[in-house]
Amino acid sequence: MTTATSDLSRAFARQIADRKLELPTMPGTATEVMAACQKENTDAAKLSAILHRDPALASSVLRVASSAAYAGRVPCASLQQAVSRLGLQLVVEIATAVAVRGRLFTDPKCAELLAALWRHSVVAGFYSKEIARLRRQDVETAFLCGLLHDVGKALLLDNLDRTVGRTGAVPAAYLAHAVDEQHVEAGVLLAEAWQLPPQVIAAVRAHHDPAAETRFPATAMMVALADRIAHFVAPGPLGAVPAERELREHPALPFLDLYPDQLQELLGMRDRALLVTEGLR
Repeated sequence: MTTATSDLSRAFARQIADRKLELPTMPGTATEVMAACQKENTDAAKLSAILHRDPALASSVLRVASSAAYAGRVPCASLQQAVSRLGLQLVVEIATAVAVRGRLFTDPKCAELLAALWRHSVVAGFYSKEIARLRRQDVETAFLCGLLHDVGKALLLDNLDRTVGRTGAVPAAYLAHAVDEQHVEAGVLLAEAWQLPPQVIAAVRAHHDPAAETRFPATAMMVALADRIAHFVAPGPLGAVPAERELREHPALPFLDLYPDQLQELLGMRDRALLVTEGLR
């Protein structure tokens, strides 16, 4: 670690400890959408009505729902059709992803790092959900757990000007290293402020040390594995690329009762994962 990286890491740590990071609010419509999905009487019409209250979000959700990753050959003509065709949960995932991206992943000064981080986040969300499906576990929050596991990195990048000053130029490699060192604490801070489900907070807190998670150990293990698979199938500047042997020996596999052929099945989903990522750009 260089002195510059170390200084920046300490500066981020002070901002977190002093609660001086500026925390963006979760869009109200996205919160409503997530809440509505938990109600038994929510249907396509009710969910589309909620989305229509936020025209920008509604337009983005319809665009994503009509992409090749979701709609196939025939685009969705309306939000109600999108909900009817894709299902409530999938539309909630799309709406949440679109809302989070708009809040935290648009700073032009860190565009390259944020684009790489978003790609990794979506791929990790995809694999978290697929691992949960293989285990016949609840998949409803799995995508969100994977999508937001590194949200602290986006938060720190979003606060860069407030940490180093508007004139401070930071080399991308130094910035990526410092962000990596402090992102867990920053992510927990934001996840708690957004009042995210406790499983999501556990994923944010423990995805690098899943054995330490006692309340939601399976969630932490699933996201830890999804994180490493995402780095393997879609390498980027914000994490080391694991060897396939590391994946085969990952402690999550025996913990989750996953077999080598199931790991190969997951790795074989790479093209689908990248297609979903393209759809959510």
